Amino acid sequence: MLIIWLKKAWDWVSSHHGVLSSAATIIAVVLAYVSLKSSADNFTRQLDEQKRAAQVANVAYFVSAVSDAIVLSNTDEARLERFIVSRSQLLFESLNYPSLVAQVIQFLASNELTYLFDTTRSFVSKKSLSLAGKDLSGVELKDITFQTTTLYCVNLENSYLAKVAFDMPESSYVNFRNVNFSQSLFHGARAYWGNFKDVSIELSGTKDERADTFSRSSFIFSNLSGLRINKSNSQAESLTVNELKAQRQVELGQLSEMLFKTNTLYGSVIDDDLRQYMSQKDTEQFKRLVDLEHLLVLDSVAKADLVQRRKDYREQAKKVALEHSWKKAWEAKLKRWCEK
Repeated sequence: MLIIWLKKAWDWVSSHHGVLSSAATIIAVVLAYVSLKSSADNFTRQLDEQKRAAQVANVAYFVSAVSDAIVLSNTDEARLERFIVSRSQLLFESLNYPSLVAQVIQFLASNELTYLFDTTRSFVSKKSLSLAGKDLSGVELKDITFQTTTLYCVNLENSYLAKVAFDMPESSYVNFRNVNFSQSLFHGARAYWGNFKDVSIELSGTKDERADTFSRSSFIFSNLSGLRINKSNSQAESLTVNELKAQRQVELGQLSEMLFKTNTLYGSVIDDDLRQYMSQKDTEQFKRLVDLEHLLVLDSVAKADLVQRRKDYREQAKKVALEHSWKKAWEAKLKRWCEK
């Protein structure tokens, strides 16, 4: 019986030799590809680890050099500032990891050097640092005040800001998506094309402090959808439908109080229920916040430029009326202005 079975098996193999040969070749190719890809992945990982280690060493050397300069310096303040600014700029240009960039900024802040990010220093012929173009996604910054700094094409997505204040920053194409604000402020900014989707305001600090989060800021063609007062998911899951609705009404009241303290919301995307709540709570003030003529006055547009500026703003507002339209326009803006 066994001999008969072996003979049949041999006959089948003989008749399907070509198929089996092709299958064996394919399997060999697949295994070779998997092996090569695994080797390539390991090499890439090792290279990245070496690259990060080198950048960590550069940060450590910078901290040591600046610390020594501050402690041992016998030069004038202006010369020390030029040294720190030049070293910082060179280091920023060499860093590819957001966490390392954040460490450098935090180090400067801990030594009361964040005033070096003030762009108005150029008015008195002093060098300044800039946050423009920095990738600070997924980092934690705390206890820092940035005065009139540049937030051009800055990416802060998924970051945690604790007691961080941006006071009168120059803000264009900045990404604050899913940022957690803990007693942090975005004051007096002109946020032109900013992404503030899903920003969470922590329930820390006082009610008045939360209300001042965006005080005197202008949001122009910005995305404020998903703006919320932070609460834990476990807390929300334990509430009934009616309790969730009541909680949302309280949240809408808090959010509207924040946005009523802004200068303008022209062309910006906000949630429908928040828009409706604000419109019902103070119709005249909300109309002013979304009014184009009010924005043109805020921008102090010259009479000669009014017609063209009015036309440009209206056309942009039509394109970004819905969130999905805004996202498409936002991606185009980033590609044009922010990609290197």
